Amino acid sequence: MIKLKDALAGMKTAEKVEYIWEYYKLHIIGSIFLLVFVWLMVNGLLTKDAEPLGITVVSEATLAELETVEEQLLLHMDNDFDILFEYMQHQGGIVVGDSYEMLERLATSIGVGQVDLLVTNGPFAEQLIDENILSPLDEMMELDQLGSSHERLEVDGVTYGIRTADLLFFKEHQTFQDTYLFVPESGRNKEESQALIKYLSDTNEQ
Repeated sequence: MIKLKDALAGMKTAEKVEYIWEYYKLHIIGSIFLLVFVWLMVNGLLTKDAEPLGITVVSEATLAELETVEEQLLLHMDNDFDILFEYMQHQGGIVVGDSYEMLERLATSIGVGQVDLLVTNGPFAEQLIDENILSPLDEMMELDQLGSSHERLEVDGVTYGIRTADLLFFKEHQTFQDTYLFVPESGRNKEESQALIKYLSDTNEQ
């Protein structure tokens, strides 16, 4: 086999480039793709932002009420993580608009772990509990941290949710008197969820 050095001997620069490209272009292209792939991987790991804490609200609240709660929370919550709100409005238990697509979107979001906290009514939550979609609160935090004054939703003696009427910012709106705050089993930001629940349940906050 002729060595590359010997093959290039006596060639002009243009001829050398043409020869190398002719016989080694697949290796060159492969190396370029490998370098780009490695760079993208390293750059992605170095610049990857933390996933936001996803809060999905399924209630009869108006968009104005939901936006007010979101604004107050973002304004007063001193944290190191982003919060992403999603809204699904229903009236008398019926989801407004194209209900099937909205419920499908909710199921997909929960399935892939994008919903860390869910605000909804008791009957709908109990259906999710039957499907093992919601996590017992005592699996992620000491219930004593919530205080004895907070009404809780329990199923078979297990606490799954706390009433939003007892939580900061939510309690200011009548439409949140009959909803609860839950933690989906698939949520990814457990520590952030715990911190936010403790904050919202702190009755000493102004």
